[in-house]
Amino acid sequence: MNEALARIRRLDAQRPWVLDAVLAVVIFVAAAASAATPAAQYRDPDAIVYVLIALSAAPYALRRRWPLAVLVLASIPVLALLALGYSSAVIGAALFLAAYTVAAHADSLVTALAIGYAALMMVLVAAVAPTAMGIAALVTNLALFTGAFALGRSAHVRRENVALLQERAQLAERARADEARQAVADERLRIAQELHDVLGHSLGVIALQSGVAAHVIDRDPAEAKASLVAISRTSRTSLAEVRRILGALRTDAGTTGYHPPPGLSALEALATELTEAGLPVRIHVHGVPDQVPAALDLTAYRVVQEALTNVVKHAGPARAEVTVRYEDGRVTVQVDDDGRGSAAQGQAPGGHGQLGMRERVAVWGGTLQTGPLPDGGYRVLATLPYEPQEHR
Repeated sequence: MNEALARIRRLDAQRPWVLDAVLAVVIFVAAAASAATPAAQYRDPDAIVYVLIALSAAPYALRRRWPLAVLVLASIPVLALLALGYSSAVIGAALFLAAYTVAAHADSLVTALAIGYAALMMVLVAAVAPTAMGIAALVTNLALFTGAFALGRSAHVRRENVALLQERAQLAERARADEARQAVADERLRIAQELHDVLGHSLGVIALQSGVAAHVIDRDPAEAKASLVAISRTSRTSLAEVRRILGALRTDAGTTGYHPPPGLSALEALATELTEAGLPVRIHVHGVPDQVPAALDLTAYRVVQEALTNVVKHAGPARAEVTVRYEDGRVTVQVDDDGRGSAAQGQAPGGHGQLGMRERVAVWGGTLQTGPLPDGGYRVLATLPYEPQEHR
Protein backbone atom coordinates (compact mmCIF):
# COMPACT_ATOMS: atom_id res chain seq x y z
CA MET A 1 0.00 0.00 0.00
CA ASN A 2 2.73 2.44 0.94
CA GLU A 3 4.68 1.54 -2.18
CA ALA A 4 1.62 2.16 -4.34
CA LEU A 5 1.09 5.56 -2.74
CA ALA A 6 4.76 6.39 -3.26
CA ARG A 7 4.44 5.53 -6.96
CA ILE A 8 1.34 7.70 -7.28
CA ARG A 9 3.18 10.61 -5.64
CA ARG A 10 6.15 10.19 -7.99
CA LEU A 11 3.79 10.08 -10.98
CA ASP A 12 1.96 13.16 -9.73
CA ALA A 13 5.25 15.02 -9.28
CA GLN A 14 6.53 14.09 -12.75
CA ARG A 15 3.27 14.15 -14.78
CA PRO A 16 0.53 15.96 -12.84
CA TRP A 17 -1.68 16.10 -15.94
CA VAL A 18 -2.14 12.30 -15.82
CA LEU A 19 -3.95 12.34 -12.47
CA ASP A 20 -5.79 15.51 -13.44
CA ALA A 21 -7.02 13.78 -16.60
CA VAL A 22 -8.26 10.87 -14.48
CA LEU A 23 -10.01 13.40 -12.23
CA ALA A 24 -11.70 14.98 -15.26
CA VAL A 25 -13.04 11.56 -16.30
CA VAL A 26 -14.31 10.88 -12.78
CA ILE A 27 -16.09 14.25 -12.70
CA PHE A 28 -17.72 13.56 -16.07
CA VAL A 29 -18.92 10.09 -15.05
CA ALA A 30 -20.30 11.31 -11.70
CA ALA A 31 -22.01 14.32 -13.28
CA ALA A 32 -23.49 12.23 -16.10
CA ALA A 33 -24.84 9.70 -13.62
CA SER A 34 -26.36 12.49 -11.53
CA ALA A 35 -27.92 14.14 -14.59
CA ALA A 36 -29.59 10.87 -15.58
CA THR A 37 -31.94 11.19 -12.60
CA PRO A 38 -32.74 14.91 -12.28
CA ALA A 39 -35.01 16.47 -9.72
CA ALA A 40 -38.57 17.30 -10.67
CA GLN A 41 -37.88 21.01 -11.22
CA TYR A 42 -35.28 20.38 -13.94
CA ARG A 43 -35.67 19.33 -17.56
CA ASP A 44 -35.15 15.70 -18.53
CA PRO A 45 -31.60 14.98 -19.70
CA ASP A 46 -30.82 14.73 -23.41
CA ALA A 47 -27.71 14.85 -25.60
CA ILE A 48 -27.20 18.55 -24.89
CA VAL A 49 -26.77 17.83 -21.16
CA TYR A 50 -24.00 15.32 -21.69
CA VAL A 51 -22.22 17.54 -24.21
CA LEU A 52 -22.26 20.46 -21.76
CA ILE A 53 -21.11 18.20 -18.92
CA ALA A 54 -18.24 16.93 -21.10
CA LEU A 55 -17.26 20.51 -22.02
CA SER A 56 -17.26 21.47 -18.33
CA ALA A 57 -15.33 18.38 -17.13
CA ALA A 58 -12.64 18.41 -19.84
CA PRO A 59 -10.72 21.51 -18.59
CA TYR A 60 -10.04 19.82 -15.24
CA ALA A 61 -7.36 17.75 -16.99
CA LEU A 62 -5.24 20.93 -16.93
CA ARG A 63 -6.47 22.39 -13.65
CA ARG A 64 -3.01 22.80 -12.07
CA ARG A 65 -1.40 24.10 -15.23
CA TRP A 66 -3.88 26.90 -15.98
CA PRO A 67 -6.12 27.08 -12.88
CA LEU A 68 -7.89 30.37 -13.63
CA ALA A 69 -8.62 29.38 -17.22
CA VAL A 70 -10.01 26.06 -15.99
CA LEU A 71 -12.33 27.85 -13.56
CA VAL A 72 -13.66 30.10 -16.33
CA LEU A 73 -13.96 27.38 -18.99
CA ALA A 74 -15.58 24.90 -16.60
CA SER A 75 -18.12 27.45 -15.39
CA ILE A 76 -19.45 28.51 -18.79
CA PRO A 77 -21.13 25.14 -19.57
CA VAL A 78 -22.53 25.11 -16.02
CA LEU A 79 -24.11 28.51 -16.62
CA ALA A 80 -25.53 27.16 -19.89
CA LEU A 81 -27.01 24.14 -18.10
CA LEU A 82 -28.73 26.37 -15.56
CA ALA A 83 -29.95 28.78 -18.23
CA LEU A 84 -31.50 25.89 -20.19
CA GLY A 85 -33.13 24.44 -17.06
CA TYR A 86 -30.98 21.35 -16.66
CA SER A 87 -29.59 20.01 -13.39
CA SER A 88 -26.00 20.92 -12.53
CA ALA A 89 -25.71 19.18 -9.16
CA VAL A 90 -22.33 17.46 -9.54
CA ILE A 91 -20.73 19.42 -12.36
CA GLY A 92 -21.57 22.67 -10.58
CA ALA A 93 -20.08 21.44 -7.32
CA ALA A 94 -16.85 20.69 -9.19
CA LEU A 95 -16.39 24.45 -9.55
CA PHE A 96 -15.50 24.56 -5.85
CA LEU A 97 -12.55 22.30 -6.69
CA ALA A 98 -11.58 24.68 -9.50
CA ALA A 99 -11.72 27.61 -7.07
CA TYR A 100 -9.59 25.72 -4.55
CA THR A 101 -7.03 24.94 -7.28
CA VAL A 102 -6.71 28.59 -8.26
CA ALA A 103 -6.02 29.65 -4.67
CA ALA A 104 -3.66 26.73 -4.07
CA HIS A 105 -1.54 27.04 -7.21
CA ALA A 106 -1.77 30.65 -8.40
CA ASP A 107 -0.41 33.87 -6.97
CA SER A 108 -2.36 36.45 -5.00
CA LEU A 109 -3.33 38.56 -8.03
CA VAL A 110 -4.76 35.61 -9.97
CA THR A 111 -6.59 34.42 -6.84
CA ALA A 112 -8.14 37.87 -6.42
CA LEU A 113 -9.31 37.77 -10.06
CA ALA A 114 -10.80 34.32 -9.48
CA ILE A 115 -12.67 35.54 -6.39
CA GLY A 116 -14.13 38.43 -8.38
CA TYR A 117 -15.10 36.10 -11.21
CA ALA A 118 -16.81 33.69 -8.78
CA ALA A 119 -18.82 36.53 -7.27
CA LEU A 120 -19.81 37.72 -10.76
CA MET A 121 -20.78 34.18 -11.70
CA MET A 122 -23.09 33.91 -8.67
CA VAL A 123 -24.79 37.14 -9.70
CA LEU A 124 -25.21 35.84 -13.27
CA VAL A 125 -26.69 32.56 -12.05
CA ALA A 126 -29.14 34.42 -9.83
CA ALA A 127 -30.13 36.57 -12.82
CA VAL A 128 -30.27 33.78 -15.43
CA ALA A 129 -31.86 31.04 -13.29
CA PRO A 130 -33.57 32.66 -10.29
CA THR A 131 -35.49 29.48 -9.53
CA ALA A 132 -32.22 27.51 -9.21
CA MET A 133 -30.40 30.21 -7.27
CA GLY A 134 -32.56 31.67 -4.56
CA ILE A 135 -31.28 33.71 -1.63
CA ALA A 136 -30.54 30.64 0.48
CA ALA A 137 -28.76 28.89 -2.38
CA LEU A 138 -26.84 32.05 -3.20
CA VAL A 139 -25.62 32.45 0.38
CA THR A 140 -24.71 28.75 0.57
CA ASN A 141 -22.72 28.85 -2.66
CA LEU A 142 -20.94 32.06 -1.67
CA ALA A 143 -19.96 30.41 1.62
CA LEU A 144 -18.72 27.28 -0.18
CA PHE A 145 -16.67 29.34 -2.65
CA THR A 146 -15.23 31.36 0.24
CA GLY A 147 -14.24 28.17 2.02
CA ALA A 148 -12.71 26.72 -1.17
CA PHE A 149 -10.62 29.83 -1.75
CA ALA A 150 -9.57 29.94 1.92
CA LEU A 151 -8.53 26.27 1.95
CA GLY A 152 -6.64 26.70 -1.29
CA ARG A 153 -4.82 29.75 0.00
CA SER A 154 -3.91 27.89 3.18
CA ALA A 155 -2.48 25.03 1.11
CA HIS A 156 -0.56 27.55 -0.99
CA VAL A 157 1.00 29.17 2.08
CA ARG A 158 1.80 25.80 3.61
CA ARG A 159 3.51 24.62 0.42
CA GLU A 160 5.53 27.84 0.25
CA ASN A 161 6.59 27.38 3.88
CA VAL A 162 7.68 23.80 3.22
CA ALA A 163 9.66 24.91 0.18
CA LEU A 164 11.24 27.70 2.22
CA LEU A 165 12.20 25.29 5.00
CA GLN A 166 13.71 22.89 2.46
CA GLU A 167 15.67 25.72 0.89
CA ARG A 168 16.91 26.85 4.30
CA ALA A 169 17.91 23.28 5.15
CA GLN A 170 19.85 23.03 1.88
CA LEU A 171 21.52 26.39 2.51
CA ALA A 172 22.40 25.34 6.06
CA GLU A 173 23.86 22.07 4.78
CA ARG A 174 25.94 23.91 2.19
CA ALA A 175 27.03 26.40 4.85
CA ARG A 176 28.11 23.55 7.15
CA ALA A 177 30.05 21.96 4.30
CA ASP A 178 31.69 25.30 3.46
CA GLU A 179 32.56 25.86 7.13
CA ALA A 180 34.07 22.38 7.35
CA ARG A 181 36.15 22.96 4.23
CA GLN A 182 37.23 26.36 5.53
CA ALA A 183 38.15 24.82 8.88
CA VAL A 184 40.33 22.24 7.12
CA ALA A 185 41.93 24.95 4.98
CA ASP A 186 42.61 27.12 8.03
CA GLU A 187 44.09 24.21 9.94
CA ARG A 188 46.35 23.33 7.01
CA LEU A 189 47.54 26.91 6.86
CA ARG A 190 48.34 26.85 10.57
CA ILE A 191 50.23 23.59 10.14
CA ALA A 192 52.16 25.15 7.25
CA GLN A 193 53.10 28.15 9.36
CA GLU A 194 54.32 25.96 12.19
CA LEU A 195 56.23 23.70 9.81
CA HIS A 196 57.79 26.82 8.32
CA ASP A 197 59.27 27.51 11.75
CA VAL A 198 60.53 23.93 12.14
CA LEU A 199 62.15 23.87 8.71
CA GLY A 200 63.55 27.35 9.23
CA HIS A 201 65.29 26.06 12.34
CA SER A 202 66.62 23.00 10.46
CA LEU A 203 67.96 25.14 7.62
CA GLY A 204 69.57 27.46 10.15
CA VAL A 205 71.36 24.46 11.70
CA ILE A 206 72.49 23.33 8.25
CA ALA A 207 73.80 26.79 7.41
CA LEU A 208 75.65 27.01 10.73
CA GLN A 209 77.25 23.54 10.44
CA SER A 210 78.19 24.01 6.80
CA GLY A 211 79.95 27.24 7.79
CA VAL A 212 81.83 25.40 10.54
CA ALA A 213 82.80 22.62 8.13
CA ALA A 214 84.10 25.13 5.57
CA HIS A 215 86.10 26.91 8.29
CA VAL A 216 87.85 23.87 9.80
CA ILE A 217 88.08 21.48 6.87
CA ASP A 218 91.80 22.22 6.28
CA ARG A 219 93.05 22.08 9.87
CA ASP A 220 90.52 19.68 11.49
CA PRO A 221 89.05 17.21 8.95
CA ALA A 222 87.41 15.12 11.72
CA GLU A 223 85.36 18.03 13.00
CA ALA A 224 84.46 19.01 9.45
CA LYS A 225 83.29 15.44 8.82
CA ALA A 226 81.11 15.53 11.96
CA SER A 227 79.52 18.75 10.74
CA LEU A 228 78.85 17.23 7.34
CA VAL A 229 77.27 14.15 8.94
CA ALA A 230 75.04 16.40 11.01
CA ILE A 231 74.09 18.35 7.87
CA SER A 232 73.20 15.09 6.11
CA ARG A 233 71.05 13.91 8.99
CA THR A 234 69.27 17.25 9.38
CA SER A 235 68.63 17.61 5.66
CA ARG A 236 67.18 14.09 5.38
CA THR A 237 64.86 14.78 8.28
CA SER A 238 63.74 18.07 6.78
CA LEU A 239 63.24 16.48 3.37
CA ALA A 240 61.07 13.73 4.86
CA GLU A 241 58.91 16.32 6.59
CA VAL A 242 58.50 18.35 3.40
CA ARG A 243 57.52 15.27 1.40
CA ARG A 244 54.70 14.53 3.85
CA ILE A 245 52.92 17.77 3.19
CA LEU A 246 54.20 19.05 -0.16
CA GLY A 247 51.27 19.95 -2.35
CA ALA A 248 48.78 19.85 0.53
CA LEU A 249 49.82 22.84 2.60
CA ARG A 250 51.00 26.37 1.90
CA THR A 251 53.49 28.53 3.77
CA ASP A 252 52.66 32.07 4.80
CA ALA A 253 55.21 34.52 3.43
CA GLY A 254 54.07 37.07 5.96
CA THR A 255 55.51 35.18 8.92
CA THR A 256 58.31 37.15 10.49
CA GLY A 257 60.73 36.31 13.27
CA TYR A 258 61.44 32.89 14.73
CA HIS A 259 59.50 31.43 17.61
CA PRO A 260 60.48 27.87 18.53
CA PRO A 261 57.31 25.75 18.30
CA PRO A 262 56.19 23.91 21.41
CA GLY A 263 56.49 20.14 21.79
CA LEU A 264 55.55 17.43 24.25
CA SER A 265 58.21 18.74 26.61
CA ALA A 266 55.96 21.78 27.10
CA LEU A 267 53.05 19.72 28.40
CA GLU A 268 53.95 20.35 32.03
CA ALA A 269 53.68 24.09 31.47
CA LEU A 270 50.37 23.58 29.66
CA ALA A 271 49.09 21.42 32.52
CA THR A 272 50.10 24.02 35.08
CA GLU A 273 48.30 26.74 33.14
CA LEU A 274 45.10 24.69 32.83
CA THR A 275 45.22 23.61 36.46
CA GLU A 276 45.40 27.24 37.51
CA ALA A 277 42.43 27.90 35.16
CA GLY A 278 40.34 25.29 37.00
CA LEU A 279 41.01 22.06 35.08
CA PRO A 280 43.31 19.75 37.05
CA VAL A 281 45.61 18.00 34.57
CA ARG A 282 48.08 15.21 35.31
CA ILE A 283 50.81 14.20 32.88
CA HIS A 284 52.13 10.62 32.56
CA VAL A 285 55.09 9.91 30.32
CA HIS A 286 56.22 6.38 29.44
CA GLY A 287 59.42 5.77 27.51
CA VAL A 288 62.12 8.13 26.38
CA PRO A 289 62.01 10.40 23.30
CA ASP A 290 64.23 8.82 20.65
CA GLN A 291 65.03 11.39 17.97
CA VAL A 292 61.34 12.27 17.46
CA PRO A 293 60.99 14.67 14.49
CA ALA A 294 60.30 18.22 15.62
CA ALA A 295 57.23 18.54 13.40
CA LEU A 296 55.72 15.35 14.81
CA ASP A 297 56.49 16.50 18.35
CA LEU A 298 54.62 19.71 17.52
CA THR A 299 51.68 17.74 16.09
CA ALA A 300 51.40 15.61 19.22
CA TYR A 301 51.47 18.71 21.39
CA ARG A 302 48.74 20.41 19.33
CA VAL A 303 46.51 17.32 19.55
CA VAL A 304 46.81 17.31 23.34
CA GLN A 305 46.29 21.05 23.48
CA GLU A 306 43.12 20.85 21.34
CA ALA A 307 41.72 17.96 23.39
CA LEU A 308 42.31 19.77 26.68
CA THR A 309 40.84 22.97 25.25
CA ASN A 310 37.66 21.06 24.38
CA VAL A 311 37.49 19.76 27.94
CA VAL A 312 37.80 23.31 29.30
CA LYS A 313 35.07 24.56 26.94
CA HIS A 314 32.54 21.77 27.16
CA ALA A 315 33.13 19.24 29.92
CA GLY A 316 32.08 21.34 32.88
CA PRO A 317 33.76 20.50 36.22
CA ALA A 318 36.25 17.81 35.27
CA ARG A 319 39.75 16.44 35.62
CA ALA A 320 42.01 15.30 32.82
CA GLU A 321 44.91 12.92 32.46
CA VAL A 322 47.40 13.01 29.61
CA THR A 323 49.43 9.90 28.83
CA VAL A 324 52.37 10.06 26.43
CA ARG A 325 54.03 6.85 25.27
CA TYR A 326 57.29 6.85 23.35
CA GLU A 327 57.69 3.57 21.50
CA ASP A 328 59.88 2.35 18.66
CA GLY A 329 58.98 4.58 15.71
CA ARG A 330 55.75 5.76 17.26
CA VAL A 331 54.39 8.35 19.69
CA THR A 332 50.99 7.83 21.30
CA VAL A 333 49.14 10.57 23.16
CA GLN A 334 45.97 9.92 25.12
CA VAL A 335 43.75 12.48 26.82
CA ASP A 336 41.03 11.24 29.20
CA ASP A 337 38.59 13.38 31.16
CA ASP A 338 35.75 12.62 33.57
CA GLY A 339 33.39 15.32 32.28
CA ARG A 340 30.03 14.92 30.60
CA GLY A 341 31.03 12.22 28.13
CA SER A 342 30.36 12.69 24.42
CA ALA A 343 28.54 15.94 25.07
CA ALA A 344 31.60 17.19 26.90
CA GLN A 345 33.61 17.66 23.77
CA GLY A 346 30.78 19.52 22.13
CA GLN A 347 31.91 17.88 18.93
CA ALA A 348 30.12 15.70 16.44
CA PRO A 349 32.48 13.50 14.43
CA GLY A 350 32.64 16.34 11.94
CA GLY A 351 33.27 19.11 14.46
CA HIS A 352 35.92 21.68 13.60
CA GLY A 353 38.14 20.82 16.59
CA GLN A 354 38.30 17.19 15.66
CA LEU A 355 38.70 18.08 11.99
CA GLY A 356 41.83 20.00 12.91
CA MET A 357 43.22 17.12 14.98
CA ARG A 358 42.46 14.57 12.26
CA GLU A 359 44.13 16.76 9.65
CA ARG A 360 47.29 17.04 11.73
CA VAL A 361 47.41 13.32 12.48
CA ALA A 362 46.70 12.39 8.84
CA VAL A 363 49.80 14.31 7.71
CA TRP A 364 51.89 11.66 9.49
CA GLY A 365 49.78 8.72 8.40
CA GLY A 366 48.59 8.27 11.98
CA THR A 367 45.23 7.44 13.54
CA LEU A 368 42.88 9.40 15.78
CA GLN A 369 40.21 7.77 17.94
CA THR A 370 37.65 9.81 19.87
CA GLY A 371 34.61 8.84 21.87
CA PRO A 372 32.92 8.60 25.27
CA LEU A 373 34.30 6.34 28.00
CA PRO A 374 32.13 3.54 29.46
CA ASP A 375 32.03 5.12 32.93
CA GLY A 376 31.58 8.69 31.71
CA GLY A 377 34.03 11.18 30.33
CA TYR A 378 35.70 11.33 26.96
CA ARG A 379 38.88 10.03 25.35
CA VAL A 380 41.10 11.32 22.56
CA LEU A 381 43.75 8.86 21.42
CA ALA A 382 46.25 9.71 18.67
CA THR A 383 48.99 7.46 17.31
CA LEU A 384 51.75 9.11 15.28
CA PRO A 385 54.30 6.90 13.49
CA TYR A 386 57.65 8.16 12.25
CA GLU A 387 60.94 6.95 10.85
CA PRO A 388 63.54 6.73 13.66
CA GLN A 389 66.48 9.04 12.97
CA GLU A 390 70.15 8.13 13.22
CA HIS A 391 71.80 8.80 16.55
CA ARG A 392 74.57 11.30 16.70
